[in-house]
Amino acid sequence: MAQLVIENLQKNFAQRPALHQINLQVNDGEFLVLVGPSGCGKSTLLRLIAGLETADAGQIWVGSRLVNQLPPKARDIAMVFQSYALYPHLSVYDNIAFGLRRSSAIPKAGLPIWLDNLLVETTRSWLWQYVSDRERTIAAKVQQVAELLQLTSLLARLPKQLSGGQRQRVALGRAIARNPQVFLLDEPLSNLDAKLRAETRGQIVQLQRQLGVTTVYVTHDQVEAMTMGDRIAVMRDGRIEQIASPVELYQRPVNQFVAEFIGSPPMNFIPVRVETITQLSHPQFQLPLAWGQTLAPYLGRSITLGIRPEHLNFTSDAAGAIPITVESVEFLGHEIYLLGRLDEQYTIQLRLPPSQTVTRGDRLLLQVEQIYLFDPQTGQAIYQPDT
Repeated sequence: MAQLVIENLQKNFAQRPALHQINLQVNDGEFLVLVGPSGCGKSTLLRLIAGLETADAGQIWVGSRLVNQLPPKARDIAMVFQSYALYPHLSVYDNIAFGLRRSSAIPKAGLPIWLDNLLVETTRSWLWQYVSDRERTIAAKVQQVAELLQLTSLLARLPKQLSGGQRQRVALGRAIARNPQVFLLDEPLSNLDAKLRAETRGQIVQLQRQLGVTTVYVTHDQVEAMTMGDRIAVMRDGRIEQIASPVELYQRPVNQFVAEFIGSPPMNFIPVRVETITQLSHPQFQLPLAWGQTLAPYLGRSITLGIRPEHLNFTSDAAGAIPITVESVEFLGHEIYLLGRLDEQYTIQLRLPPSQTVTRGDRLLLQVEQIYLFDPQTGQAIYQPDT
């Protein structure tokens, strides 16, 4: 296995920048997730690593090798595509074995006739034995991978005879069989239904832990990112906004974009005015005196207040409470999502336990457990709670 290092990587399409100065280090054996909205550049970055696109500037290192000028087959990288990319006329066995056979200079079927006619008998026997030994080695590897992915009983089937989840496992098996230094996975679960996606998600994580292969996984689904990655890189407009562990990313976002993108339902944002170093308007929030130094440059200015849905609770004390009118209630079984009208301009979302009884039109008082503050011009975090 190997460390993956990307330095100052840039890519333009039709003179328009797709990636801006990307710097990224994926440690040996780490599972890193690239997440962001459609068009942010995450798949382009993956294709540059794989060698399917050419970088305009920057360097890509796999272990101690600079791979920028190497073709995809020479980079020792395996990629799993969103569309599976299985060969429809080949069985599961042959799909998994395909990459292994391509790495051999001698084809499975035997020797070319012109070469066979030129060889003396002893050399011919030796080469036929080499072909046979090679195929036995491939068969043993395919069997090992099939057992790992629970595909043993499906090896004789064609891709059209498989379910979506089984096809995805075959695509994974083809990558695993090559024993690469780096795995690249480009939204491999997007074609699966919700239940199968959750099951396969756990299988991929378990496999990666078992194999210990350095892995870069692309997704637009922040739930996948939070549950799978050792670290997550959040991308926007061809830039990496923040790289951190799932816990740190959720609890200490560096800017408003990350705070909104990570979390479901997303963080609530309310424009407020800094009245004093301990008080905000709309609604009136009393702030700790220790925040004074942080808020002093913003006195008399508007900032953005962020509140996660789970940091709002009911209260009967009107002092300092936020009054809302319930506009909609979504019961999900294990929790309730509630949308409340704060005033004519703003709404606020809550996440509640299923034991709460709330109906549309109810008037509620809310207390805030934890807040975030952001600069409205730059989006950068002014204050992140210590957690």
